[in-house]
Amino acid sequence: MTSTLSVQEHAAAAFELMRHHGVPPSPENFTVWYHYHRRTYAELNRVIDALIKGDQSFDENRNGDIYVRFFGNEVGREVTLGAAASTERILQQVLERVGAARSDVADYAGFLRDTSDTLQHTEDVGSLAATLSGLIEETARIQQQNEQLERQLQKSSEEITVLRRDLETIQRDAETDALTDIANRKRFDAALRDRAREAAVDDKPLCLIFADIDRFKQFNDLYGHQMGDQVLKLVARSLKDSIREGDLPARYGGEEFAVILPDATIDVASEIGERIRRTIASRRIVRRDSKVELGAITLSAGIALYEPGETMASLIDRADEALYVAKRSGRNKVVTEEQLRDPDKNAF
Repeated sequence: MTSTLSVQEHAAAAFELMRHHGVPPSPENFTVWYHYHRRTYAELNRVIDALIKGDQSFDENRNGDIYVRFFGNEVGREVTLGAAASTERILQQVLERVGAARSDVADYAGFLRDTSDTLQHTEDVGSLAATLSGLIEETARIQQQNEQLERQLQKSSEEITVLRRDLETIQRDAETDALTDIANRKRFDAALRDRAREAAVDDKPLCLIFADIDRFKQFNDLYGHQMGDQVLKLVARSLKDSIREGDLPARYGGEEFAVILPDATIDVASEIGERIRRTIASRRIVRRDSKVELGAITLSAGIALYEPGETMASLIDRADEALYVAKRSGRNKVVTEEQLRDPDKNAF
């Protein structure tokens, strides 16, 4: 819901909010805080309000993550439109070259017919030699033009290949968390919808792990945000090391992570969750500059099984509820939704 304030008033308020929260002035950061003050997107306000309430700092990585999450599509759209314009230009050039070549071929066909008529009605050796010489020259000219067209088409093909590769890189970057190099929230949302649709069609199970680093704010406050970033990277690597091929690890936001597990029952997902938990708990955080060991970190996780026809929000809520129980019951635990329903399994 937008405000009745003027654009100038929103802009001034956005700059004041940035100054208050220590956000460096940049076009990207201004875009975020302008729309935050204007309350353009409810989810953007929810995310920033939660960070402010949690006393989280707005460092370069966090600011970048927020911008890409909510406004990265605009950048991608501009690049895609530019690539589309370049492709259209290349294709137009190809069509013009092919059209010219077709016209030359038609002219050459006419020339051959005329030459054939001349040869049939000419007995003079000198005239025949001149006619054949003209035929050879015209054939050489057409051959040269065809070779030139082949080179031009090869160049166009290479340009389109480069454009396609650039677009693939842009898409991959737009769907990857800049800090941890795993899927970001945008890719997670799209992948979860796709995997749920496939699970319903194929009648196969789909599980979701929702995980959160234990006492991450305390670690950040104690050792600083650079060490906090190192922890986030370590968790992301641990996720990738612990899952199966085809599973998708993602940074959901802040210190929250998620793993999409296609064709996985609750029992299989629980085994993977435990493997993740043990892997992370076994690793040690070390300062890169001093090599001083800061100890271990732990992770809590909740697991839910997709029910065909349910919304993605419902699936996420159930995984998040199991995660909350894991946190509340002592942390460094993996809790499934089955444990929440079954008293016999409710030994946390």
